[in-house]
Amino acid sequence: MSKTSSSDIFNSWVNEVNETLNTLPKTTITGNEIEFTDDEFQTCLKKLEQCKMKFEDFPIYPINEKIATELVWDQLRGYNEQPDN
Repeated sequence: MSKTSSSDIFNSWVNEVNETLNTLPKTTITGNEIEFTDDEFQTCLKKLEQCKMKFEDFPIYPINEKIATELVWDQLRGYNEQPDN
């Protein structure tokens, strides 16, 4: 059984990252697979980089462009592995 963190800051950050990834559409508006250069990919990437851990004294932005890119690709792979409903 997995245990959930008691850190509100961490849990808030995880929720923000999760919500941001879930805004990524499965395809472009024209129905094509999303690629790195597409607006949908770039928008999600930039939003992920803005996800911050909100400490009292200062925010920390732990996601850089490389991590954001890998998260977006992983989200898209996850979409492709889900059975069609």
